[in-house]
Amino acid sequence: MSSTFAKGLRLLEALCLAREPIEITALARDLDMNLSAVQRLLGTLVAAGYVEQTQDRKYQATLLTWEIGAQVLRDNVYRRAVHPILRRAAHTTGFTAFFMLNNVPFATYFDKVEGRNGVTYSSELGTSVPITATASGLAITAFLNPQQRQKLLKEVKRGMIVYVPGDQQALEETTAQIRDQRYATSQSGFRKGVNSVAAPVWNENNEVCGSIALTADENELRAEHFEEVGRAVVRWAEEATVSLGGFPYPKEFYE
Repeated sequence: MSSTFAKGLRLLEALCLAREPIEITALARDLDMNLSAVQRLLGTLVAAGYVEQTQDRKYQATLLTWEIGAQVLRDNVYRRAVHPILRRAAHTTGFTAFFMLNNVPFATYFDKVEGRNGVTYSSELGTSVPITATASGLAITAFLNPQQRQKLLKEVKRGMIVYVPGDQQALEETTAQIRDQRYATSQSGFRKGVNSVAAPVWNENNEVCGSIALTADENELRAEHFEEVGRAVVRWAEEATVSLGGFPYPKEFYE
């Protein structure tokens, strides 16, 4: 990959992830890039319509990146297959239903349907988190193939998010339990006071491509109901797997 092109992508990513317009000096510092190089790249991105300069001479990403992403999302096979299942899960349980996408060593909130008792401040779509940080990520982790599991062994940075390897023995014990019960749970996991139950989804290549998760306030989704909710999430995740042409819970994980 061209070094200049790669730097331009890093710059655009930083602007997309920023919560407010940012000064050129701050961009250069945060990205550890030469100030003049950042200035040239910003000029190119502004001319192409991906970035704009504010009145106070700061920079921000335009909605062009969103427009392009929306077109990609429109025809995505995962969204077409899984969204109706999320809608049914949310309406049946009242909890917020997510589809979490496998981007090992991260997991990305890819689609959601909010339930009447769901958490109103739930994670925004497009947000990535370390894959071992949530129930939805652990449901994926438990069924990664050996090649993907290797990606859990080293530190990786994606934008502003960093995956740091944890205790691998403890992780193996956790994932063994998840494989046994076929779903993962968390209490006050990534967000304090929020509980989740998640089950894995496979694609036509028989690879775990994501998970379906139900999330709600701990007073709505109580720990004593995890088993009952888990059985329901497993059924919806299996339905999603079949709709994607996959086979749920491959036998090699149980040999």
